[in-house]
Amino acid sequence: MEITLDWPEVRNALGPAEGRKLRKVLEAVATDEKCAAVVLTANGKAFCAGGNLPEIVRLAQQGAEAVKTTIYGEFQGVFRAIRECPVPVIAAVDGAAIGFGCDLALACNVTFIGSNGWLAQGWTKAGLIPATGGTLYVTHRAGQHALWQLLCADRIDAATANRLGLGIACDSARTAALDMAETLATLPRRALKAITRLAVIEDIDEHLAAALEYQIGFITDPAFAAQAEKLLAR
Repeated sequence: MEITLDWPEVRNALGPAEGRKLRKVLEAVATDEKCAAVVLTANGKAFCAGGNLPEIVRLAQQGAEAVKTTIYGEFQGVFRAIRECPVPVIAAVDGAAIGFGCDLALACNVTFIGSNGWLAQGWTKAGLIPATGGTLYVTHRAGQHALWQLLCADRIDAATANRLGLGIACDSARTAALDMAETLATLPRRALKAITRLAVIEDIDEHLAAALEYQIGFITDPAFAAQAEKLLAR
């Protein structure tokens, strides 16, 4: 399934309404049994230029409680929906991914960055922090060194992102992402969903316990014996 950010007039910057729409679409994917992967793309020159600043300024004027409710529900909600998605979410960055957009790209299971794509943390220039998890996504992928390089750089191009381990450089991110999604769709759906869930369980004891339960179910399924027989006959 391809989900396209389609607000090119604001370079796909997200305000509360756009965040809510994206969150609901991602949540709907979780109930689609035919979906093997989600490809997140964008219309226009930017992947996502961050948060919609005029909308956020108006939100700030409503007070701290409104800010808290909106950040938790509509902005952080997008990232919870990505984490809880039962199938891989693949970002296709063929333009600027700044601030919220950078976090969005790095929150996905896989991030392809095309020749016109680039990353920038953006937050601190506005006196803010990546409250949607960006610090965590960077350090989990590439460690502390990458975090501070991203913080100091004006932008991180595809080649640099690839070298740091933040993304996969390619000519066309959308083409690469769709190709991966097509390949993933050929894999057994139950195993694909299990691996997607295991990929976000970092505690080793919890991870092994969950993996054991999955594997018991797979091995005792009659379909496994039939598949094993086919593999042995090759």
